[in-house]
Amino acid sequence: MKHIFCTVETPKKSNAKYNYEPASGGFVLAKYLPLGSVFPYDFGFIPGTVGEDGDPLDVVIISEQGTFPGCILKCKVIGAIKAVQQSKDGVQVENDRFLAVPTASSIFGNIHRVAQLPDTVLDELQHFFINYNKQEGKDFQPLKILSAKDACKAIEKAKSNCQPIKKIEVFIPLYDKEGKPFSAHLYQSISKQLIKDFGGITAYTRSPVVGIWEDDNSVQIKDDHVIYEIMVSEIDHSYWKQFKKKLEFQFAQKELIIRQSEIGLI
Repeated sequence: MKHIFCTVETPKKSNAKYNYEPASGGFVLAKYLPLGSVFPYDFGFIPGTVGEDGDPLDVVIISEQGTFPGCILKCKVIGAIKAVQQSKDGVQVENDRFLAVPTASSIFGNIHRVAQLPDTVLDELQHFFINYNKQEGKDFQPLKILSAKDACKAIEKAKSNCQPIKKIEVFIPLYDKEGKPFSAHLYQSISKQLIKDFGGITAYTRSPVVGIWEDDNSVQIKDDHVIYEIMVSEIDHSYWKQFKKKLEFQFAQKELIIRQSEIGLI
């Protein structure tokens, strides 16, 4: 695993805790921290994973700059804080904190493993999460520090626990407005990115889909499309909005269709 994409929920130095709500496609204010307490780094989750607690894996994004809720960062995994968390009613679950560094970071960009971090960073992170959970009546117990290799294995396992139940379909035209075919490089680039981000795709390219509609002058227009199909457990709306804008620019389209639907596996 070379890189992963992380979604930020709560920015660095924020006194407010935000949670991503898939149903609304946005970020909801969960609570305020006590006066003087802030998040030391960007905190969020790894899309397409499911941990023991039933939620996506938590990730701490170590960087010199904070971002904003919904920001998607390309990161490399450098390790994890393996921990268990006990709720008020005594239920104990594994609740690790994965550690990642943005590939764009100029200060932390050369860090590839958790051992390269100053000891104070790990101590402060563990202390923060212990106190953070204590304020909610929960007991957070750090057990050990995982290496980058072991952390990546845990992420892959969490991905396998995430059964795809939603289908994303991306419709891409084969020809421009003058009827000239687009470069094959564009389609190869789309395939590479989706495979890298989601692990696999289905591309319907041999039998293009035909779309027919009328323009403002009631003239019937026909387009041939290629469809890229991806199955996911949760839909990251921020990711797909950015992806759509990128495609519309590359293919000089006023609007492209990216469709979602519920599916079931047998």
